[in-house]
Amino acid sequence: MVEVDIYDIANGISLIGTCLGLFSRVPQVYRTYKTKSANDLSTQTMSINITANSCFLFYVIINGDYFIMLNCISVITLESTLIFMKNKYGKMKKTSSSTSLDEMVPVENGI
Repeated sequence: MVEVDIYDIANGISLIGTCLGLFSRVPQVYRTYKTKSANDLSTQTMSINITANSCFLFYVIINGDYFIMLNCISVITLESTLIFMKNKYGKMKKTSSSTSLDEMVPVENGI
């Protein structure tokens, strides 16, 4: 029978958390790419995430934890991509309607 200790359980949970953390950013990158709108994303939050993962990347390189290193590099890449798209797309995408609500005149008496 295979014995499982608390460190094996911790490694398994760490692996699950690492995968979830990585994949949690993919839908935002995809949505930003498809809508060409990143106006509602916080550049400061993304910059903090990049800095935090860069610091953590240094730690995992020193300790040789290569799976988590791959996660850090992926998160840094995805967050950097979001910042790039935010700068590229700038403001929100315009709608297909060229009529401004300010230009619309209310119709009086059905005329």
